[in-house]
Amino acid sequence: MSGIPGVWAAVFLSATLAYAQTSATLQIRVSDPDGLAISGARVQLRPTIAGGAPLEYTADAQGDIQAQVPRRGRYLAQTRADGFGDDSRVIDWQEQPLTIDIRLSLTALREQLTVTSGSRIEELQQDSPVKVEAVTREAMLQTGYERLSDVLAEIPGVVTRSGASGAVSAEQIRGVSARQVAVLQDGLPMIGARGIKSGNINLNRQSTGRLERVEVVKGAASSLFGSDAIGGVINMISREPTAKLQGNLNFSGGSLGMFDGRGDIGTRYKQLTLFLDLEQHRMNEYSLLPNSTYTVGPDFRRNDLFFKTRYAFTPRFTLGFSANAYHNRETGRNASETGPVRGLSNDSVQNYALVGDFVPTTTTTLQLRAYSARYDENSRTDPLTGNAGPSFANLNERYKRLDGTLSQQLGRRNLLQGGYEWVQNNYRGANRLVGDNDGRQITSNDVWLQDKLQLHSRATLDFGGRITSHSLFGTFAVPKVGLVVRLTDGWAARASFGRGFRAPDLGQLYFRFANPASFYQVIGNPNLQPETSRSFSAGVDYRKRTFRGGFHLFRNDVRQLIDSVNIGTPRSTDQLTALLIQYGIPASFTPLLNRQTFIYQNFGRIYTQGFELDAEKALAPGLRVQGAYTYLDARDTGTRLGLPQRHKHQGYVRSEYIHQRLGLFTNLRGTFFSNWWLNPAAGTRGNGYQIWDFYAAKNVHRGVQAYFTIDNLNGSRDSKLALPTPTFDRPDYGRMYRVGLRWRFGIE
Repeated sequence: MSGIPGVWAAVFLSATLAYAQTSATLQIRVSDPDGLAISGARVQLRPTIAGGAPLEYTADAQGDIQAQVPRRGRYLAQTRADGFGDDSRVIDWQEQPLTIDIRLSLTALREQLTVTSGSRIEELQQDSPVKVEAVTREAMLQTGYERLSDVLAEIPGVVTRSGASGAVSAEQIRGVSARQVAVLQDGLPMIGARGIKSGNINLNRQSTGRLERVEVVKGAASSLFGSDAIGGVINMISREPTAKLQGNLNFSGGSLGMFDGRGDIGTRYKQLTLFLDLEQHRMNEYSLLPNSTYTVGPDFRRNDLFFKTRYAFTPRFTLGFSANAYHNRETGRNASETGPVRGLSNDSVQNYALVGDFVPTTTTTLQLRAYSARYDENSRTDPLTGNAGPSFANLNERYKRLDGTLSQQLGRRNLLQGGYEWVQNNYRGANRLVGDNDGRQITSNDVWLQDKLQLHSRATLDFGGRITSHSLFGTFAVPKVGLVVRLTDGWAARASFGRGFRAPDLGQLYFRFANPASFYQVIGNPNLQPETSRSFSAGVDYRKRTFRGGFHLFRNDVRQLIDSVNIGTPRSTDQLTALLIQYGIPASFTPLLNRQTFIYQNFGRIYTQGFELDAEKALAPGLRVQGAYTYLDARDTGTRLGLPQRHKHQGYVRSEYIHQRLGLFTNLRGTFFSNWWLNPAAGTRGNGYQIWDFYAAKNVHRGVQAYFTIDNLNGSRDSKLALPTPTFDRPDYGRMYRVGLRWRFGIE
């Protein structure tokens, strides 16, 4: 190990000193179907394997672009023009000169790019061996949503509606729960005391304002993204400025005192890019039960900050830094064993990343990253009756990571990548009633490798694996393999297989939680074993200019699944001691008497399987319709019972109309969910429901747009609220309105 610093230093030095100017001009012409020039068309170029900011160009009056590109290689080119369909393609630029003729259609589907496709490189969405959904910034704006959880709720096979507005929202991909889904920003893990709060990274805390797009990988991705990715990946891609000056201001308000205000400004000047985003969000608390003083959705106030900068010292060496932070404050009222209580919670996250991108040769890239993240939560519970005093709790997480990725292009048909990752995670927390403040730490060292091999002009094989060395659980290896075959110009088939490994998180191993508002407690179990998984998927896609459709089969098997189990309510010290001995829980965990007690255990095996159908049709210029359906069978293989909180049937429809000349944008969207199990053993179910949302926007002045939304247009609420004794299983408030104003400004 002693020689590694010297090796890295040599690579740094060679990457910086070996620079030789290789920039040249790429000729691009953009035209319509008749060959007439499209003035003002925008073309964005991004290297597929090298780091750095995207390059954006605007066509002149003759539709021509003289693109000064710093180096040759493979680029993704995305072209857009008002009133035309988008065009996305891969440009393999190895020799001079190269002239590209791009013709945009009058009616076409939007093309999308993807990063987190299981290959860690930029590639077209349809070229990914695994199913990846991508939601662009434009698509997010055309919902009016401010929270990532709301955006993801409209992706087929993804469920995020498990939390109240402002409360915790989990992510579930093809029936695999939140604990098994990795949440990333720009490829680096988001933290939030995962495993403590039901395993969730709270997606209600993640704003859409700083994002260029969000991508969802469906299926095991541990071979490339590590332990938490056995069920999939959610990757938030932050924005990059592409002009000398560009900025946005956005203000909206609506039901329940909702207010969302954000502003951002960015610049790209010579070798420097800067981007800053500031936000404030708030909403009042609400209740659902008649005459109830207890809240379902809390009163919340949140401030967000995101900063990103990058400097290209040479075309072969770029250094970037980013900082992301939020502070959230929530208050609400609840019932407890001592009577009504009011709770106050403050939580905050800070993430910092330093990224160096090096290009030693035209076919070799190296990326080195240093990342630090912290999560802090402090809460207070005050009784509203009686003489009892307040109780306090704190929860803290510290995460550090160093990693490096080396990519080597071997000829025209082979891309070899590999990397090393070191991670250290610390957790500390004081329970409200138990009152300890112990800390725990884990470390892991990972090595991964993958090869993307073009077997034929129409067939690409993607295979690789990862070896993880975990400080508590030893060494695990997980492979993956994927194949994409372009059967014709319109038809493509894909198939993939991947293994997954997930170590128990610190919360499942060591945390002790006694809920002050209910008679239960959750006790960690240091005897847990890691979860392992297998993921299969296969499907076909058909695409032409006005229609896109797909059919995909999937199956996920998870062994040694970790979940909580009710072990009873100990009434005496002897009963408590017997339970601790039976399950091997240390006496130092000091659980309480007279509380329903849950501990974490490994179970045999569960599976989720099913299929997805999706289609999109451009009916006319500006008019599109889209639909999707997911069938899910999720069961415990031992009991044959269905898994709770899973919908067997899920659907989505969207109709959209855009009139560019009038500056009018409208859409109507519907999501559909069937009945789901609440407690399969007891036979209790939640009722199915549907949610409709409406969005309309109008350009009112140069760069200024007004918009209006109706979320939950049909006023859907839990049907059990209409019972003689009202209750509910889902916390939807009902119909909500919002109006907003956007202003975009900039200098090309």
